[in-house]
Order: sequence, then structure tokens, then C-alpha cells
Amino acid sequence: MRRLLFDFGTETVRMTADGSRQRKTQEPAIVAHQDGGNIVAVGAAAERMLGRTPDGLQAERPFAAGGVRSQKLAQALLRSMIGRISRSRWQRPEIVVALASGATALDRRAFLVLAREAGAARVSFAQLAACRALGLALPLFEPRGSLLVDVGASRTQIDLLSLGRTVVSATLPEAGDTLDDAIVRRLREHYNMMVGPATAKSLKHELLGGGADDALLYGRDLVSGLPRALRLQRSEIEAPALQLASHIASAVQDLLRVASPELVSDVAEAGIHLTGGGSRLQVLRHHLPDALGLPIHCDESPSESIVLGLDRLTDRRVREQLLRRGA
Repeated sequence: MRRLLFDFGTETVRMTADGSRQRKTQEPAIVAHQDGGNIVAVGAAAERMLGRTPDGLQAERPFAAGGVRSQKLAQALLRSMIGRISRSRWQRPEIVVALASGATALDRRAFLVLAREAGAARVSFAQLAACRALGLALPLFEPRGSLLVDVGASRTQIDLLSLGRTVVSATLPEAGDTLDDAIVRRLREHYNMMVGPATAKSLKHELLGGGADDALLYGRDLVSGLPRALRLQRSEIEAPALQLASHIASAVQDLLRVASPELVSDVAEAGIHLTGGGSRLQVLRHHLPDALGLPIHCDESPSESIVLGLDRLTDRRVREQLLRRGA
């Protein structure tokens, strides 16, 4: 039976196929649809429409905070990705979903329904943090603590793992989207300028992730309604990133307070592994070691590490230890 392994991220859906020439693929988690419900575009084609759609047409994310926002939109994206791997309608795969430790029973049920309606003969679940640990080559199956801080788009997930499982975890609603919203709000309140989420995200990556001192952006003047250019300094948008870093540091401290002394000792020795798209933010890289007094290991290719982790699930021995069947 063919096995398809998925990470349903808020911004990107990644898939690894067991036993296929086209083993790995990913798409932006965006679906464009008409108000009547007809699907117009999925993935990269839909992403180009964000903020540029006419009345009656919308481009939306089908996933958020580790769950399914819209079954119909998620189904369209999932079927499109599966169609690239398997052209045979009778070949029903096993679908493996990487779930965050903070996922609820409703989230699990939603992904189960999603996979079955996409034609899965069987549905299994793996812990997303464990897949990350596999991709980062951490000692996942040893009696040793590994602390992962995964800063995604719609949430920050913190997991302390040992012996292949999450021992204790925490979920924060603040993440990459929080910074995008803060940038949009600051430009509106301080400069009477309106920009869309795509522009805010680009600014975040350029100034807070890329290390540029300033950036030129274009938006709409709220007074005149006309297009306007503005050169923004990095220092003007660092405050919300520092606030996010402080919240993450507090959450890590709270998590370590309830962990066993042995696991805390492991973390003190091995440090914290920062991953997810937010791991590129320089503010997090600089603030967390100072706030926590612990070394920080930054995942330089967070997209690659999760795909590598999913790929490890094609190993039978790894699957047997990590997978849980869907109900």
C-alpha cells in the first residue's frame, strides 16, 4: 500500500510519498474560491491572488493553529497534491498526518475525515514534534530530553520529548501571524498607511529575518487614498518581535518548572532547538539565550527538517514506534 505523509502547516502543506519517484512536494496552504463555493485555484496559483481578488472571489487558508478551518478548501488542496503522486484511482493510500501535541480531539477528527474523504484506505497519526526531532537528528528514542520550540505562522508549539514521545508541552497563540498583524497596525496608526498581509510578511522577513536595516514598501495612504512609498527602519517593528520572544521565554520557563529534574538537566546540557519559520527571526535568536541562560540551536532549514522527519517514517521500525491509527 502506498503511504503518503503530510504536514498540514498554516502556510505550507508538505507531503512525502513512500514508494514514488516524485517523493516530496509542497504547496502554499491557500485555496481560491468563488462565493458560491466553486474552487478556482489551489496552492501557488491561489497564493498569487492573495489581496488581489475581485468581489465574489476569495483566497483563504484552509488550515490554522494545527487544525482544519474549512473541510471543503482543505479537501481541494489535498486532492490536488495526491493527484500529482498517484494517477490510479483504485490505488487508495495510507495517509499519515503529523499532528501537533496541542491538537484537540476535534482537530484529530477533522483530519481523519479529511483523509478518508480524499480516498485514504487507512489513516495514521504521528507527533509533529517527533517528526521535527527526527529531521534534526536528535536522540528521539533515547531516555534523554530534547526541547523543541516550533515558531509557526499561527502558533508557537513547545515540546519536551524523551523516548519518542512528548513528556510535557505548551502552546502559545502568538507566532508569525502575530508579527504580521502588528506591522500592519503600526503602519496604520503611526503613518496613516494601509498595507496587506503579504507586504507585512515580506517586511518581517526582510527586516527581522534577513537583517536589513531598512526596507522600501508601498501601500495606500489612508488620508488621500492614493499609492504611497515609505522607507521603514528595522527598529520601528522590533518591539512586537521582542514581546513574542519574551512570551516564548516565559512559556519555556513554566514548562521546565513542571518537568523532572533529569529532563531539565538534559536541556541544560543540550540546549533548546528553535525551529519553524519563526526560527529565522534574529530577535528570537538573540533574546532567548539571554533570557533563559541556555544555548539555542537554530534550524537553518525548517522546511527541510520537517520533510526529512516525515521521510524517516518510511522506515518500518520508526513507524512502529511513532504511528497511531485513526479511530
